[in-house]
Amino acid sequence: MRRLVKLTIQNSGLIFFVLLSISCKLNALQPLTESDFNTLLLHAEQLNNSDPKAALVLLNRHKTELNTQPITNQVNYYRIQSAAYTDQALYSLSEASSEQGLKLAKQMNNPSIFIADLAYTKGFAIENLGDLGGAFLLYQNGLDVARSMNNQKLIARGLINTGAILYLQQDYKQSLITLNQALALANAIGDDALLGEINNELGLLYGHLGEKNQAHDYFQQAYQYYKTADKHNYALKSLHNVANNHTNQKNFEQAIKVYRVLESEIEPNSSHQFIANVYRELAWALLNKKDAETESAYQYILLAGEYIEDVEQHLVKLQYLINKAYILEKMARYQEALVSLERAKILLERKTSNIYDTSELKILFLSAKLHYALGHYNQAYEIQTQYFTRSITGEQARETTEVDELMLQYESETAQRHNNILEKKQRIQHLQLQKMTLDVNSRKAYVGILALCTLLLAWCLYYVIKEQRNLINATRTDSLTGVVNRGRLLELGEEYFITAQNQQQAFSVYMIDIDLFKKINDQFGHVIGDKALKEIAIQGQNLMRSSDVFGRFDGEEFIALLPNTGNDEALEVAQRLQENIEQAKWQTQQIKQLTVSIGVATFEQGNYANFSALLKVADEELLKVKQSGSNTVSYYE
Repeated sequence: MRRLVKLTIQNSGLIFFVLLSISCKLNALQPLTESDFNTLLLHAEQLNNSDPKAALVLLNRHKTELNTQPITNQVNYYRIQSAAYTDQALYSLSEASSEQGLKLAKQMNNPSIFIADLAYTKGFAIENLGDLGGAFLLYQNGLDVARSMNNQKLIARGLINTGAILYLQQDYKQSLITLNQALALANAIGDDALLGEINNELGLLYGHLGEKNQAHDYFQQAYQYYKTADKHNYALKSLHNVANNHTNQKNFEQAIKVYRVLESEIEPNSSHQFIANVYRELAWALLNKKDAETESAYQYILLAGEYIEDVEQHLVKLQYLINKAYILEKMARYQEALVSLERAKILLERKTSNIYDTSELKILFLSAKLHYALGHYNQAYEIQTQYFTRSITGEQARETTEVDELMLQYESETAQRHNNILEKKQRIQHLQLQKMTLDVNSRKAYVGILALCTLLLAWCLYYVIKEQRNLINATRTDSLTGVVNRGRLLELGEEYFITAQNQQQAFSVYMIDIDLFKKINDQFGHVIGDKALKEIAIQGQNLMRSSDVFGRFDGEEFIALLPNTGNDEALEVAQRLQENIEQAKWQTQQIKQLTVSIGVATFEQGNYANFSALLKVADEELLKVKQSGSNTVSYYE
C-alpha cells in the first residue's frame, strides 16, 4: 500500500555491550530489574531503526519476564514489538501485538503517548491488510489522544496517517489539506524523520494526482531527510518510491538503475515483502524497457515467486501474478500465462476498494490477447468487449476527478500551474494579434475566442452545479455520523411510500434505538457517545442491503427504509442487524458492547394511509421493546 521498509544489520558496540550484559544476568538466573528492562527496551527501539528482525529476537527472548514488570514497561514492550513486526511487513502479528498493548494500556492511571503510538501501529497494520475504514478510525482515536496530551509530533503523525487514507479513498482535496497541516507541524518541530515521512506521503498523493515530477521531488526530499535522521530503512522506502515513480512515467532505464541499488541492499534479514517487490518491479521494468530483456525479466519474476507466499499484502500478490502472466505472454507461453491470470482473478474477487481497478483492466486486456493467440476467437471477443466497457466506465468516472485535481493544483498555487496560466495567456494574446493583423483569419479567430469563452462558461457552470450539489448533500447528511439525516429520511420515506402504493409493492420501516446510550454518555462523556453513534452508523450502512437507506433520526435513534420488502424479509434483516451489532467488536476502546432495539412496521395491501402512520407504528413497536428489556426486535402483525 503506502510503505515498504528494507532492513539491514547494524550492530553498534554499545548495543553489543548491553545485550552481553543482559545475557550474563540471565545466565546467572537473575531476573532483570525495572531499570535493566527499561535499558533493554531502549536498545531494542534503537536496534529497530536498523535491524527490526534482531530487535524482535531480543524482545521475544525476554517475553517471559514481561509479567514481572510494571504496566508502563509492558505497554512500551508491545509498542516497540508491534512497530518491529510492521517494519518486517508482518502485519497480522503487528495487529495482535498492538492490540495486546492497547488492552494493557487501559489499566494505566493516566493517558500515555504509548496509546496513540499503538493505535497508529495497529491502524497501519490493518490498513496494509485491506481494512481502510478500520484503520481510519484507529488513526482518529490515536489523534484524539495525541491532541489531548498536546503532543505535536504525535499529532503530526496522526494527520499523516489520516491524510494517507483520504488519498487512498480518492478524497484528494481533504488529503492535501490534512497533509499540509502535518507539514506545517513538522516544519515547526524541525524533526528530520517526521519531515521524511510527510514528504514521502505528499509524493504518493501527487503521484495519485498524476503530478509525477512533483512526486519525484517529494520522494527525493524524503530520502534526504531520512538519511539525515539516520533512518536507513525508511530512506530505502523513499528510494523505492523514486523507482516506482520512474516506472509510472515509463522511464524504465532510470527505474532499473534505482532498482539495482535496492537489489544490492537485500540482506538475509530483509522482509519478504521488500524482496518480492524489488524483484517483481525490476522484472517489469526489464520487460518494458526499449530493448526488452524478457529472459532476465522471467528470472527475476521467478525470484520474486520464492518470497511472495509469505507476503500478507493482498495487492502485492495480485500484482505479482499479473506481472508474471505478462512476462509469460511475451515468451509465447500462453497457457501458463492464462493459469497465472486465473489465480489473479481469484484474488481480485476479494478486492476491498477501487485501488484494484487498473489490475482488473490489465487482466481483461491480457486475457483477450491470450485467447486470441490460442485461437479462442469468440472468447477473446467477449473479453475484449468487457475490457472496453470497463475502460470507458472508468474513464467517465475519472473525468470529474481530473477536474478536481486541476482545482487542487490551482489551490496549492504550484509553480507548474503558474507556468500553465502564463502559457494560456500568451496563446490568447497570440490569437488576438492574429485577429488584428490577418483579416483573412479573423472569422476563425473569432470562433476560437467564442469557443474558449464557451469552455470557460461551461467550467463556471460546472463549478456552480458542483457547489450546489455539495450544498444539497450537506443539507441531506447528518454532520456527526455522515449518514442520511432526519429531513432526508422523511423525504425518502414519503417517496418510497407513494411508489409502493402506486406499484402495489411492500415497504418496510425500522425505528432503531441504541440501548443504554445515556449511560454511555454519563460514564464516558459525549466524545465517546459521539463515537458510539458514528460506529453504529458505519455498522448500519455496512449491514443493510444496497437498496436500503440507513440514517440518523434524532439523538440515539436511527431509521432504516427498506423498499420492496415484505414483513418476513424485513423481520429477517432486522434480526440480522440486531445480532451483528450485538456481536461486533468496536474500535472505541471504552465500548465493550453495544446493542440496539428495533421496531418494525410494513406497508402491504394498503394497510396504512401514509408514511407518517407507518412510521408511528414502527415507533410504537420500538417502545414495546424498550419496555420489555431491550436488545431485540418487535414487529407489528
